[in-house]
Formats: sequence, C-alpha cells, structure tokens
Amino acid sequence: MTRRRKPVARSSGWARRRGVEALTNPAVMSLRQLQAEVAALARADDESRRRWACGRPDCDGLPHPGWLHNHARASQHVPAWAWTVWMLLTGRGWGKTRTAAEAVREWAKTPGLQIAVIAKNATLVRDICFDSPKSGLLAIIPPEDIAKYNSSLGETTIRLRNGTVIRGFGAETPDNLRGWAFDKVWCDEYAAWSRNTAQEVYDMAWFCLREADSPQMLISTTPKPLPHVKRLVERGRRQEQKHREGGDQPRVVLTRGHMSENDANLSSAAREELEEEYAGTRQGRQELSGELLEDVEGALWKGWMFEVEGFRLHAENLPELDRLVVSIDPATKSHENADQTAFTVAGRGIPNVSTYGDSRPHAYLLHAEQGRHTPTASMRRAAELYHQHKADCVVIEANNGGDYLPALLMEVDSTVNWRIVHATRGKRARSAPVAQVYEQARAHHVGPVRLFAELEEQQTTFVGLGETEDSPDLLDSSVWAVWDLLLDPSMPPPRKADDQRLSGRR
Repeated sequence: MTRRRKPVARSSGWARRRGVEALTNPAVMSLRQLQAEVAALARADDESRRRWACGRPDCDGLPHPGWLHNHARASQHVPAWAWTVWMLLTGRGWGKTRTAAEAVREWAKTPGLQIAVIAKNATLVRDICFDSPKSGLLAIIPPEDIAKYNSSLGETTIRLRNGTVIRGFGAETPDNLRGWAFDKVWCDEYAAWSRNTAQEVYDMAWFCLREADSPQMLISTTPKPLPHVKRLVERGRRQEQKHREGGDQPRVVLTRGHMSENDANLSSAAREELEEEYAGTRQGRQELSGELLEDVEGALWKGWMFEVEGFRLHAENLPELDRLVVSIDPATKSHENADQTAFTVAGRGIPNVSTYGDSRPHAYLLHAEQGRHTPTASMRRAAELYHQHKADCVVIEANNGGDYLPALLMEVDSTVNWRIVHATRGKRARSAPVAQVYEQARAHHVGPVRLFAELEEQQTTFVGLGETEDSPDLLDSSVWAVWDLLLDPSMPPPRKADDQRLSGRR
C-alpha cells in the first residue's frame, strides 16, 4: 500500500500567499477605504509622536528601535524618587517648557487632580504654557482626553474627562492664588517674574499645596542671579551636598543644561547666529549655557542690576538726550603690557515711560571700547567718536601726567569741546555712586550685548579693595561718563529745546 505524502510545501506556500493577499492593495481600494487607511496610519504616527520618555537611562532623545521619533533625553526624565521641587535651570532652547508640560500631562492622568500653571502674566501662561504649538499643554495632551478648554485671559483652564483641572495664573499679584487648593504646580520662567512679588507668589503657591497627598512644584526657567532664584538654588545645592555625603536624595532637584543638548530640534542657522552674537558674553553664559552667574563678594555691581526690565534698549527706543559725552580713561603708555585706553559714549535723558512718577534723568551708554593706543591715536579716536555721535563734550581723565592730553586733542581736532577731570578719590569710592545709579535702574546699555560684554565683566568683578587688582579701564571711563551726566554738581545745564544738534540722536 502506497502512503500519501503530506503536502507540506504546498500548504505553507498557500499560507504565505493568503498572507500576502491579505495585505491592503491601494489599487483595489475604494476612495473611502483609502482615506480610512491613511487616517489610521496618521493616528498611529501621532500616537507614536506623543510618547515622551523611553526606558533607556542614558538616552540622547534621538530615534532608536521602538521609538521612531525624537523624544525625551535622559536629563528630561522626571526624577525617580520622592521630590518636592524640580528646578530646570537650563539655557534657551534646551526643551524645558516641553519637559514641564510633559510632566503636567503625566500628573493629569490621575483623576480628579487640581493643577496650577503659573507664568509671569496671564497672557504668557495662555500663549506659552497652554497654546504653544510645539510644547504647550494643548499640543501634547490627546484631544480625546480634553472635555473643555477655556482660553480667555481671565481664566485659562483645561478640564479633562477624568475630572482633573489644569488652571493658569499670572504671577503679577500673589493674592490671585489665595483660597485655592492644588495637588501640583508648574512655575514657568520663574526668574522672569517681578522681583517684587516672585518670592511671595512662590510662598503662596506652597500654601495652596498644603492639602496635597504628594505636593510637587516644577520650576522651568533660564537662571538669573536674582534673590528668589538664588535662595532656592542654594537649598538644592545644600541637599545635593548632603546626598553626596551619604544622605537622602535631594527634595529640591536641580537640573542644569546647555542649549546645545537639544541641537536635533533646533534651527542650525539660529544656533550659529546666537553663538556668534552671545557666546563668551555674560548674557550668553546665562541664556545659552543656563549658568547661574554668581556675584563676586564685595563687588559694587550685582548681576540682577543687568536683568531689570528695560535695562537693555535698542537705539530706536532712546528718549531725547539733552547731553551726550565721550569719556576717556587714557593710558600713559602703549606697549603690549600697558593698561588700555578706554572710551565710553553716554547720554542723559528722561525715560519715555517713567516708573511711579519718577522723572529723574537716566544715563544711556551707547558705546564702549578699549585698546592700546599712543596718546595721539587715542585723541584722534576720541575726536572720531565725538563727531560720530554728535557729542557735546569729551571728558578726559588727566591723572598720571595726562594734563597735556587736552592740548594734544586740540592739535588733532580744534573743533572738539573738552572737559578735564581729576581723580581725587580711590576707584571704589568714585565707582560706588555710579553703581547706585544702576541699582536704582537709572542706567541702560543700548545696543548689542557683545558691545558691553567686557564692561559688564569688569563691573561685576571689580571690588577695588586691593592694590593688586587689575585696573578696570572700561569701568573707569564709564564711571567718568555717568558722573558727568548725573552726579557732578558742576555739570552743564541741559540744552535749550531749539538746539539743532539734538537731531539724529535717536
């Protein structure tokens, strides 16, 4: 009897064929079926994009098996232990807004929570924290989870279908938070909040967390050397130190980061422009590197003085200047190890918008430079700046045998008006009143950040208590300018309104 062989090969071949035939063939699909297939693929891709944190402890956020899209870097993962404050102290473009919004999204999965989102004002909390098309809450929370969204300036609120409510607040008035009870809080750009109310808003937010089972506050900010920021950072540093010594994990967690960590999601052209304009400057260290710039003990100028709103101006926003001077801190020698000659161009004017009725004049620094020049070359440069900026006067410090400089200036250009000044006090005593002008927010730097980078470095590091300290030439020339404009009782009176030399000053 002949036994029949099992058609194994044929059977497996038919199975493969049926599998292939089961695949969707666009050529035989109706338009409705094709649209449904495309919609299903789009939904699958959207769900994939919405995933945020993978399980890799050292992930760089770039696509890898199982994760087809850019996602969270390891530094953007929520700390795995029980923390109370997570502070993202990072440079611009690092991804802190997206990181914070993703953390809020994760919180919101718990039904019935009350979550507060606080930004500098009501407009910013709505436009950045809620409505931002790439990193706002509406962009990352699945639409099907949202029951209602109210986007009015008086109330920005997301109500989820699970009963959780995410409510936006401006940080202008601490009492806006009075009476509320929250489970979690996100504070956006904490360093940009008003110095007068920021600490009180922070404190009020914690009172609002008093009944939470697991109270947590996430703070996303580019760091600035302001008291309310430094106070919290110092707490985190102390706790980090105790942890390194064998203590518990810090409750105040500090995450630091540079803009370059997020290169994959940034414009290369914008990155190059920012690096060229700000790299190496004080503002670049803060805005790009996320560095909290520490004040030098004993320095007259503090970092916060350069962060006051309105401190940096564009030339088109200048008020009318009733006096403008070029001040010189001259070097008596020009060899390669000699001090440098420094020039400052500054004007005096009443701000277009006064604060609390303050009508005192302000000082506006328009230019600062230094270099090694012979005495003749330095006077020639002073004359160039005088004519370029339509100045009233060249102010010349004439110590160390420099009394001959006015005569040299007249020989170079006899049309230049000049005024000679002599230092009768030490540099610190002479600089202190000018630092007070900055403290009163009555001094402004006008123009590109890099133009004043060297001056600001000298200002924030000058102590003036030791003979071995380097001579801050730019600082000296700026001090003479502000003294002439605001502090010297013998300064000339403002020009008359019909003086035509005021034209072209803006």
